[in-house]
Amino acid sequence: MKRLLLLFSCLLFIGVIITSFRPEQKQLLSPAAEVKTQFLKDLRTFQTACERLHQSTQQLTEANLKDTQQAFISARYAYKTIEFLAAYLDEEFIRNNINGAPLLSLEPNAPQLSIIEPEGFQILEETLFSDDPLTEKEAIVAFTESLNRSAQELSYLRQTYLTDRQVIEAARMALIRVFTLGVTGFDSPVLANSLPEASQVLVSLQRAIQLYIPLVETKDAKLANRLESTVVEAVDYLAENQDFDTFDRLSFLKNYVNPLYADLLDAQLALQIETYYETTSTNRKHSINYFAKNIFAEDFLNPFYYTRMSSQQYTDATVQLGRTLFFDPILSKNNERSCASCHQPEKAFTDGLPKSLATNNQETVKRNAPTLLNAAYADRYFYDLRSEVLEDQMDHVVYDHREFQTSYLSVFGKVEKSSDYLAMFAEAFPEMKDNQVNKHTMTTALAAYIVSLKSFSSPFDQYVRNEQEELDASAKRGFNLFMGKAACGTCHFAPTFNGLVPPIYHESESEVLGVPNTTDTASMEMDADLGRSLGVIKEYVDFYKHSFKTTTVRNAALTAPYMHNGVYETLEEVVDFYNQGGGEGLGLHVPYQTLPPDPLNLSEQEQADLVAFMEALTDTSQVNQIPQKLPTFAENEDWNQRKVGGTY
Repeated sequence: MKRLLLLFSCLLFIGVIITSFRPEQKQLLSPAAEVKTQFLKDLRTFQTACERLHQSTQQLTEANLKDTQQAFISARYAYKTIEFLAAYLDEEFIRNNINGAPLLSLEPNAPQLSIIEPEGFQILEETLFSDDPLTEKEAIVAFTESLNRSAQELSYLRQTYLTDRQVIEAARMALIRVFTLGVTGFDSPVLANSLPEASQVLVSLQRAIQLYIPLVETKDAKLANRLESTVVEAVDYLAENQDFDTFDRLSFLKNYVNPLYADLLDAQLALQIETYYETTSTNRKHSINYFAKNIFAEDFLNPFYYTRMSSQQYTDATVQLGRTLFFDPILSKNNERSCASCHQPEKAFTDGLPKSLATNNQETVKRNAPTLLNAAYADRYFYDLRSEVLEDQMDHVVYDHREFQTSYLSVFGKVEKSSDYLAMFAEAFPEMKDNQVNKHTMTTALAAYIVSLKSFSSPFDQYVRNEQEELDASAKRGFNLFMGKAACGTCHFAPTFNGLVPPIYHESESEVLGVPNTTDTASMEMDADLGRSLGVIKEYVDFYKHSFKTTTVRNAALTAPYMHNGVYETLEEVVDFYNQGGGEGLGLHVPYQTLPPDPLNLSEQEQADLVAFMEALTDTSQVNQIPQKLPTFAENEDWNQRKVGGTY
């Protein structure tokens, strides 16, 4: 026994000695750690490029102008290499300081109104590549100094602990950004260098995704192979198709963007990597439904992000109550006007008038009635964006002397006299035992009905979701023009095709277009409506004069006439207005016009294709909305004679 113990001890000692002399093996990093290591290298490259750009602009002369412009392009490429992670980790800082739109804006939620001057690459591009940049050297130096300072401030990201969840979420968000802001030209308004820059983003994405392929392969070999091959093909497709005007964005969307967006989610779930639903408060609302697998999925956006109500409050009973209230003229002073008076289902919830008829049946309200289809998808409402929450819109309608001309107390007093209504309110809001008819319940019910008016099943939507095989060739060409040469998609963002800004869809934009008061060129002037500047402190908002919310072009074939004043009767006229460069292009003086004044030079066929695409966004699935009857009143027979939808 002693010999056996001695032998065992010797063998154990020899094993320890042998092990101690083995070469030290390199510790493997997790995919997220490797992504961060590469990101930090690329971040330093970007910071160095910004330093060189600033130094170059300080020495700017006619002789070295080309070198300075090339330094700008190099810095942009360096930024695009880090964009997918940097913009995910600090979206607000990137938007405000590195790569935001070259427009003046107001500080949101500030205690007092304060103006935000544009900073970053886009405003610098406009200045550095203008007709005579040397006359703006002082501004150029200031822009590059600010850009360089912001680039150096990103060093704090070195301390960020990066997780696999964040890498995959950032990659999916980058796909949205590349498609909606990258290949559309939004990011490169002057140089139109967006395709090479998008290629740079995809290369960095490919590098990150590749690190996860071996892990995915252990769970689902087919998924791993598909993910790897698709990202390689996407990179190749962009590299081989660099002409901005002819780039096939529809093929890029269907064959690469949407498949990658879906496969990245499948890979995340296969690897049992948590999503942000598991890592954030259950009370926090997200604008994007993370489990959607297609950017044009019907449930891609979460409507409850834009409302006070929660998804739990959105029930069939609440929607039914909201629908009934919407079509009931009992809400108006004279019991003859309802919400449906100006928002008729058969006209995609518009009324076909330049400006809606007022309560007195003689005058009109101030503006054209916009569609309510997909109206929930906005962070502000009305053409002048004066209402911050969907539920608050009703205030303006109830009190306005041109609309319902009444008060909430008066409306409640009438509604409470109907046993039918009381039963509907009780069913919709069972948690409220007393005083169920109130402002909260009424506005919540109406908002629930508006949320129900989703419209994402047009022929175009079904085609890009592979639910139907064909789409009219003219509509295909029109989509590529809309998202490319015609630049429509740089203001009417996919997938809502309104002003809700991707990739996080938190902010609704307005634009100064210079809309005229008439189509008669002999007497044409800019429409006098001041738009968004109304009701805001004057000295801060000159740039919001004549600025109006960017409304959706979905269902535009049904919503004529167009613009806030209904000046254009056909889509062809609208396209021609943009083709000429808006109000400035028509010869009007339009301070702060946000639409480029240069003509687009679209051919007649190209203009017709744009119209065909917008017509392909028609979805009439919500037109059968009218109730068969309205609640009755036992003690007022006259009220029981009121018409569903109102008299006029």
